[in-house]
Amino acid sequence: MSYSLSNSICNTVKTCRGLFLTDSKRSFWGRVWQLFSRFTWELPQTLVGWFYTTGRALFGQVDRVDTLGGITFATKERKELGCMGVSLGSFVELWDGHWLNDSDKGLVLSNQLCMHEFGHTADSQRFGPFYLFIIGLPSLISAMGKGDHNVFWTEIRANRHAKRYFAKHYGVDWSEYGYPTKNRKSGMKN
Repeated sequence: MSYSLSNSICNTVKTCRGLFLTDSKRSFWGRVWQLFSRFTWELPQTLVGWFYTTGRALFGQVDRVDTLGGITFATKERKELGCMGVSLGSFVELWDGHWLNDSDKGLVLSNQLCMHEFGHTADSQRFGPFYLFIIGLPSLISAMGKGDHNVFWTEIRANRHAKRYFAKHYGVDWSEYGYPTKNRKSGMKN
C-alpha cells in the first residue's frame, strides 16, 4: 500500500482510541480494572506501545488498525519481513502482507499469530511494570537467536493464554503445529 495522509490520520485516531478500549467479554469491574491497570500497573509498556504505534501510524507505517478484546492491532504490509508481531501493552504491531485481506472472521480471529500476540497482552496485565524485563526482553533475545523461538517459554505462555481465551470466547480450535502450548522436546509445559 502507498502512503496516504488521510489513511495515516485515520489510523492515528484509531490508535489513540485504542488507549481507552476494553474487553467486552469481561464484567463491568473487569473492564474497569483493565482500563485502570493500563494507566497504572502496565504504564511502561502502555506508553511504549502507544507512542510506537501512533508514530508508525503518523508516518504511514500502518495499513490498517483492528481491535479485539481491548487490544489494538496495527498491521503493515511488508512481505519481505515475513510474519512478525510484537506486543507492547495493549498494542500489537504486525508485519505481513497476506493478513490484509478481509476475512469473515476478522483479522485477529483468522490468524493464529494475531491470537498469539494477544496472548502476550495477558502477561502484560499480570506482570505489569516487570513485563518488559521478564517477558519482553527474553522474548526479543530469543527471537534474535538461532534456536526455535516458537518453543521458548515466553512464547509457549502466550500460546496458552491465547488458546484459553479464544476457545472460551470464540470457539477457536487451536493448532499446536505452529504455536505449541508445551515444549515439544520434553512434553512439559513451561
